[in-house]
Amino acid sequence: MGMAGGLSLPRPVPREAIRREGERLGYAGDSLKDFVEIVMRIDDFHVEVTVKRAADDAKAAAARAKKR
Repeated sequence: MGMAGGLSLPRPVPREAIRREGERLGYAGDSLKDFVEIVMRIDDFHVEVTVKRAADDAKAAAARAKKR
C-alpha cells in the first residue's frame, strides 16, 4: 500500500509476482498466460475501485469540513 496525502492507496501486484504464483500453482504455457491476464484484470479492477472509493471519501470529508 502506498501513501498519498494521508490516504493508503493500493498498488498493482507486479506481473512477475503473479507469474511466479501461477507457476507455483502448476500453470504453464497458454494456461499461465491466461492466469496472469485474469489475475491482472482482477487486480486492476480492485485498484480502480479502491482508488475511486478513497477519492469519493476524501471529497465527502472535504465537503463536511467546509460546512463547519
